[in-house]
Amino acid sequence: MSVEWAALPAEDLQAVVGLSRRCLAVDRGLSVTASRGFLEKRYTGEGVSAVGGFYDDTLIAAGSVRDVRGFTVVTGQVDPAHRRRGLGSALLDQLLETARRRPGALRVETESLTADADDLFRSRGLRQAFAEDVMHRGLEDPLPEVLLPAGVETEEWGDANQGDFFDAYRSSFADRPGFPGWTREQWTDWTAGDDFRPQYSLLARSSAGAPVGFVTCAQDFLIQVGVAPRGRRRGLGRSLAVAALTRMRSGGGTDVFLDVNVNNPASAALFRSLGFTSTARRARYESSRYSTPASRSCCGPG
Repeated sequence: MSVEWAALPAEDLQAVVGLSRRCLAVDRGLSVTASRGFLEKRYTGEGVSAVGGFYDDTLIAAGSVRDVRGFTVVTGQVDPAHRRRGLGSALLDQLLETARRRPGALRVETESLTADADDLFRSRGLRQAFAEDVMHRGLEDPLPEVLLPAGVETEEWGDANQGDFFDAYRSSFADRPGFPGWTREQWTDWTAGDDFRPQYSLLARSSAGAPVGFVTCAQDFLIQVGVAPRGRRRGLGRSLAVAALTRMRSGGGTDVFLDVNVNNPASAALFRSLGFTSTARRARYESSRYSTPASRSCCGPG
């Protein structure tokens, strides 16, 4: 087959959306990754170099190179109907050639890792630096009845308690590998994005009023669940997750997704016990000559 490769202008974004939807239907994963807003940040804008492969005027492969906080980030995708024909290799090599002319440390990211993609990345001298599983649960299925531990009360996210939410986050995850050490402003900006749902996000306090756990949520997405060391082994994380899911369902939600780091089997086991199943794996690869950065969270949109 004859594929025509060309730069992708912003006007071709809708074609990228269509390609991403076809990939998502086969590879599964997060529905947001095929949304216009998500793709716009990766395929358009200042400093972004995007390329596409066309066959009979249809976009069947696309990728981009962009700069993100000191990294030169490569991402790409190939239509499932046209895989195993060398398009992935051809696309990746073009993107790597562009990326290596830039000063940032090299990173390749994928929203739905396949065995073939892993083989391809490793064949180009890349190593996996981060991975998290996408998990899904239908909210129409029954939720377990779980009570909060004795003496613990919850409250919704609000202007007055965001500092306590951050304290709960920091104490919950400070002992996790790769904890980023964010400031309150950095974490709040990352958490409370456009799809953030404060009415589903809960802070847990002890009888003395100290923050001992939290859960934060976006639309159809559970961002993070954390429990401070002094509140662990009491079922608090489980009860917070169920409380948030219950609120989501009451608000009309039918499905919920989350990400859990592959180096956090305890969290994965918790969510499996609540009816979640793994649907895809998100991953980042880097050149072996660069060090691995800290991951952003143990359960979040990464």
